[in-house]
Amino acid sequence: MVIRRMSQVSENRFFGMRRGGTHACIGVLCALITGACDRGANESTKPNAANGAAEALPADLFLKVEPAGARGVLEVKRTAKAGDEIVVRGRIGGSKSPFVEGRAMFTLTDLSLPPCNANPEDKCPTPWDYCCEPADRIMTHSLTAEIADAHGAIIRHGLEGAGGLKPLAEVTLRGLAASSERNGRFVLRVSQIHCVK
Repeated sequence: MVIRRMSQVSENRFFGMRRGGTHACIGVLCALITGACDRGANESTKPNAANGAAEALPADLFLKVEPAGARGVLEVKRTAKAGDEIVVRGRIGGSKSPFVEGRAMFTLTDLSLPPCNANPEDKCPTPWDYCCEPADRIMTHSLTAEIADAHGAIIRHGLEGAGGLKPLAEVTLRGLAASSERNGRFVLRVSQIHCVK
């Protein structure tokens, strides 16, 4: 009888442990599924310039014809002062994410700075980050391009995908030098963009 009671207790503990283990497994599985669903939701709701860009961005932002008189990023940074009207040509890049998510901002680099894929032996999966170049050289050869609304606030809409903008795209920008240096960065308030290629 004692042996049977002990067996019953052991049996209860055994099944209790199994239930606990099963619950733990279900919990882990739910966490994985929830994580996967969250990632999917973030991807589908991630700000995308292709969605609603026409409403968020100025109607005359993208030009079919390249503005005349474009200069390089290095030359502009060397010579322009705050308030100067500028036409500059460069390449979108300078970091793994050259576009600021949810903001009409990106980084433009001088065409003299070679992206990683300029070297056929460099297999960098994100050649627009210029990781093959020293950080101070990337900083020297780049500027921040931003688009503001009528009140001067940066438009809360990402630019990636809008008007063909993408990392490593060569573009010509027209705008005003908002500041010659802000946190070590030259900032250009863009009024018009032409995608060269």
